[in-house]
Amino acid sequence: MTIPPGQPPSPSRRPSRSALLGRTRLRPGRAVAALAVAGLAATVGLAGVAASPAHANPAAAGTSPVRASGVRETTSTTGAGATNVQLSAAGTPGTAASAGKAGSATMPPIKHVWLIILENKSYQASFTGLNQNSYLWKTLPSYGEVLRQYYGTGHYSLDNYISMIGGQAPAPDTQADCPQYTNVFPGTPAPDGQTLAAKGCVYPKNVPTLFNQFDAKGVTWKGYMQDMGNDPGREAPTCGQPGDPSGAGVKDPGGATPTDQYVPKHNPFVWFHSITDSPECATRVVPLDGLSAAKSPTHKALPGLAQDLKSEKTTPNFSWITPNNCSDAHDAVCKGDNLSGDPANHQGGLYAADLFLKKWIPQIMASPAFQDNGLINVTFDEAFPPYTQYGNSIANYMGNADPALNVPTDTAQSIVACCDELPGPNTSQPGDQAFGQDTTPGGGITGSVLISRFVKPGSVSDQPYNHYSWLRTAEDIAGITTGGTDGKGHLGYAGADGLRPFGTDVWNNPSGRALPPAPSGSRGVYTARAVQVDPVPQQPISAAAEAAIPGSATNRRTLAAAAARTGTAGLAGAAR
Repeated sequence: MTIPPGQPPSPSRRPSRSALLGRTRLRPGRAVAALAVAGLAATVGLAGVAASPAHANPAAAGTSPVRASGVRETTSTTGAGATNVQLSAAGTPGTAASAGKAGSATMPPIKHVWLIILENKSYQASFTGLNQNSYLWKTLPSYGEVLRQYYGTGHYSLDNYISMIGGQAPAPDTQADCPQYTNVFPGTPAPDGQTLAAKGCVYPKNVPTLFNQFDAKGVTWKGYMQDMGNDPGREAPTCGQPGDPSGAGVKDPGGATPTDQYVPKHNPFVWFHSITDSPECATRVVPLDGLSAAKSPTHKALPGLAQDLKSEKTTPNFSWITPNNCSDAHDAVCKGDNLSGDPANHQGGLYAADLFLKKWIPQIMASPAFQDNGLINVTFDEAFPPYTQYGNSIANYMGNADPALNVPTDTAQSIVACCDELPGPNTSQPGDQAFGQDTTPGGGITGSVLISRFVKPGSVSDQPYNHYSWLRTAEDIAGITTGGTDGKGHLGYAGADGLRPFGTDVWNNPSGRALPPAPSGSRGVYTARAVQVDPVPQQPISAAAEAAIPGSATNRRTLAAAAARTGTAGLAGAAR
């Protein structure tokens, strides 16, 4: 089936809980190669326009073509109305191929990755025009691709962060955002690279993460946490631990305050002893704006993101960026300031997130490191259902003590899971009972945006992916091919049989040729069958046209030449 641009697939009716929970047939210790696509409510189509020339274009000319493998899927419909997508090996999108096990797609030669993770929004809330904050849902997709079926792996926040860097499934205390910062118990190994975690949240030192893999591979990395260390009495100024997790640990490890809106549950590094027990945590997990020598535990100034971006040599290969509890869209009304510059303005939600993205995305895109095969990914941890009562941040809710305050909502985009997500050994319900309603299967559909020279501006993918897919992709981009759960470099459930990393539906511009911005959906909608729909054929652009694209190699040379003539460096000087 060909899906028109801007319109996601919509099953005829929502599947039952039993159908969603009972969809998976397991092989011993592994997930079968199937995806569950269920419960998508009809949503408003994406409305995209070309972004302002004031924002840099990620594309840059002049790179060698990259070969990539694809997969094709056959679909069937269950009695509950859910669609099961069965993977098989395939060539390029839209071609037939013989059946076989799905494998890793060849990754483009990406050198630098920036991940910005936002909070608590469904795809419908963020990307369909329900809100007026259009930088995320209109401007950025015109420079990259929207993944309309990107899923969280649990509710609430913390279990998603742990899945993303460790491949660990949700556990009771991580689902509850860790009410007590204590070590995981019993912490013993379980099948599929999992860890038994009946209680506690901080994983033992023998549980590896993506960043331990990076260290072993020689891949540089850094975490940037907005507001971390503003109040040293709440958390360490670097690394960000709220205290010592041994024994009774630390009760209620932190919510936002007016002067410090950093929260540990959105910092994935502090939940693994394999990171916190290493001295490099104090130098690699730093405040977003850096730290002066006077406040630094190493007594040396630690640069923040803006300073690191000035040179490719100082920019790590992988950057994890966590906004504070205002800038990540978590709080509807911020405890402290947003980035508007108005101290009386405390509006949060997607308004505050747009302010953060408008400040940092252009800086990243203009950096020398991004121009050298960079990738920006803006994603969310979990999907809250669409909202009508609480403005642009918080979902409708049915669990209030006063029934008169309860507002029912359609949780169709918040309950679903994909990609044969397994519940793991610690809970049978990865989605818990969020929002006072049944959200048990998984973390719901959040959507995700990727910007890179290897991604066509304005394209859309409806191929299902989740946080385990993201972890597998990050491992593959880094060239990690040994160890892990599967012996091929993939940790925990990122090593599940048949799990698909980002494929040719995402890396749909393998030549890396500069392309101008385009409205979202205008450069192809890639369906779950991996059929390419490209109503606007990709055409090489002239040197003159490329010179007009902000951020392209030709444009940067033109700006540099102009700056040299006028004696001003400006952005061109920073981007050289």
